[in-house]
Order: sequence, then structure tokens, then C-alpha cells
Amino acid sequence: MCKVFNKSCNECSNLTLISPHEFTIMTNQKAVAEKLLQVGAVKLSPNEPFTWASGWKSPIYCDNRKVLSFPYVRDFIKSEMCNVIFEKFDGADMLAGVATAGIPWGAMAADQLKLPYIYVRPKPKEHGLGNQIEGAYTSSNKILVIEDLISTGKSSLQVVDVLRNAGLEVLGWYPFLIMDLILLMMLLKKQACHLFH
Repeated sequence: MCKVFNKSCNECSNLTLISPHEFTIMTNQKAVAEKLLQVGAVKLSPNEPFTWASGWKSPIYCDNRKVLSFPYVRDFIKSEMCNVIFEKFDGADMLAGVATAGIPWGAMAADQLKLPYIYVRPKPKEHGLGNQIEGAYTSSNKILVIEDLISTGKSSLQVVDVLRNAGLEVLGWYPFLIMDLILLMMLLKKQACHLFH
């Protein structure tokens, strides 16, 4: 007897069974996607593709910065991020945002999780203290890097290198939207950095 269709059938022989936990993650990802659509963060332009920071052309663009203007959606996405961080990276004792779009998401998550927070610039400041890493940290900190959206992952992985060169242990990296997963997985393997999305 089929437990899905409640009759004798072969309809679900090709289905992959998932645990309730995996279903919750999938449902939450769908809810996040719906929220992004609700606030108009996702844009489509098949005839005039967008140019991403990586230089790639794409018919889709997701402006996660727009979400920051919608408090209830912003809070929902922040809470979903914190749930994943708490569950998958419980050893992290500090969050690090990737400048610029990862800064607000990292700061909000750090605030909700009551963790210290730093952010990393693409290059050292040319004035003031000349910092590339902003905030207080020690070499004993275990860092989770926070990014909002990645296409190739190169800029975020540069941040991982900056943190490691400063003597920090990077436990992983958490973007809440990935545009090119195959290329990203190759880069992560090369950099020996864990990812959860």
C-alpha cells in the first residue's frame, strides 16, 4: 500500500524520501523565496540581462538590499538565517559580514544570536587606521562569514583569506542566496571552506 497516494501504485517509486527536518529547511527556503518575490527584490530581464559584480550576464537579479526596507520580511529572513546558523554552526563565536551587502545581515544575525561581530572590507582603508577588518577580535575567535548573495563566490572567499591571514579560524560561510552553485562548490573545495545554504 502506498503511503503517499493511499492505494497500490508505482507513482512514488522515483520519489526521494526526506526527513521532517529536511522538509522544514526546504519549506523555509521556499518561504524566503516567496518573501523576496513579495517585496520585488527579484527582477527578470531576459532581453537585457543584468551584469553581476562578477561580470557575468544574467536574466535574473536579486536585490537583497531592497528587503532591508521591509521590516517584517527583513525580520523573517533574519530569523531564518539565525535558525540555520544556530543549528549548523553552533561552534561559531563571532560573525563576520562581507562588505557591503553582507554587513547588515551579519549585524542583524549577530544581534539576535548575541554574538560579537566584525566586517571585512574588500581592501584596507586608505585613510584613518587603514583597517581591512573592522571590529574587535582575537585569534581564538571561530568565525562564520555572512554574505547576502553570491554568484562566483570569489569576493567572499577573499574575505575568508583575509580572516585566515589575520590568524582567525573560519568555520564556514553562509550566504542566503547562491546564483552559481557548481562553480561555488569547486571554489570551496579549493579553499577548504564549509558552506551551508
